[in-house]
Amino acid sequence: MKYTFLLKSLGCKVSQYDGIRIAEYLSGCGLRQAGEGETPDLYILNGCAVTGRASQKVRQALRAIRRRWPSVKLVLAGCEARLAEKRAPEEGDEPAVEIDGALPYATPPAVRELLEHLDLLRPDIPDAGDEAHVPEELIGSERTRAFLKIQDGCSQFCAYCIVPHLRGPETSRGRAELVDEARRIVATGRREIVVTGIHVGRYAHGLVALLRELSAIAGLDRIRLSSIEPVEVESDLVEWLATDPKACAHLHLPLQSGCDETLRAMRRPYDTATFAALVGRLRARMPDIGISTDLIVGFPGETDERFAATLAFVERQSFSRIHIFRYSTRDGTPAATMPGQVPNAVKQTRAKAVERLWKSSAASFHGRFVGRSVDVLWETRENGFWHGLSREYVPCRTATEADLHNVITPATVTAADPDGCVTRIDP
Repeated sequence: MKYTFLLKSLGCKVSQYDGIRIAEYLSGCGLRQAGEGETPDLYILNGCAVTGRASQKVRQALRAIRRRWPSVKLVLAGCEARLAEKRAPEEGDEPAVEIDGALPYATPPAVRELLEHLDLLRPDIPDAGDEAHVPEELIGSERTRAFLKIQDGCSQFCAYCIVPHLRGPETSRGRAELVDEARRIVATGRREIVVTGIHVGRYAHGLVALLRELSAIAGLDRIRLSSIEPVEVESDLVEWLATDPKACAHLHLPLQSGCDETLRAMRRPYDTATFAALVGRLRARMPDIGISTDLIVGFPGETDERFAATLAFVERQSFSRIHIFRYSTRDGTPAATMPGQVPNAVKQTRAKAVERLWKSSAASFHGRFVGRSVDVLWETRENGFWHGLSREYVPCRTATEADLHNVITPATVTAADPDGCVTRIDP
């Protein structure tokens, strides 16, 4: 009999990648994913700790899992598990959910040790080492893209960020190892690889050189970069984006604030002029490139005037998408004790103002494709519409009875709104 498990990952692309790796190791240790309606022997929640809200979601998820399966062996993994190791309980904390184990680091030895501790490792299962690969039924047949983590850790230590304290210093994987993993990904039928990491721009073995090697893999149609720091977008990367037929014309550049005083307080390594100049260079080379960003509202010391400066700057950049974060304190970071903490109600008001602005800019960006053809990788079908993403990271939808799963087609955009584009499959 095989023990069963379920695993859920919360948070960023790196967390999602780490969750897949944990699933690989569990499979290599003889466990199988629990089926629909089946009670799992083990549930691993791979939790995010980047914000206070993220940690709250982890606690809510743990309580829900424990209520649904009171006897399941419940394990907390990922950044939230690392944070729990460092943080002592404080007066006024919510009652802790009883868990049976922790998995702060997703390595084969750690997974095997955890299973031994929980008495879920059959004695006849050999040590699979680092070569266990996730079976197709674990991946999920709906998947059309895959993450490839090239780097972990961060040494930047922005004033608000807990990640360097949890992920540790920067480390980069070897190019040969990554190309081999990418080939295995493509062999499962994936059409797109998303290159990800905590600090992708500091990949130690040459980011563009790696991208060129990935592009040479037969059967791979698309390569997309996840978040990259604006000061690390060099001319060779811009040229690769503009000329490689497999490169997706999209970059996620975390801005965090559009006010220079706030950027300095955040300890960000650029100012608004530097950021705007990069956006200008990118659009001069690729007029249709999608540029998305992260923005923190309510950082300590952000006055109404500073927020107004941010709002004006954001409007000028015309982002295609904005991930909005209301600042939350993370113990151990410099910002946690800074003066001028902003009330939650003000943060919420500012977040709504940014959301209105980016919905308008998203509609404008999507509208420029009306009447034009875009290449779409179709992924899921819901309520009669197929949904997918263009190379520019524009959400597209089309009404058809044809099976478009994991198919790339040209499609003419017939209408646009803040949520994406309505398309018609080209003949």
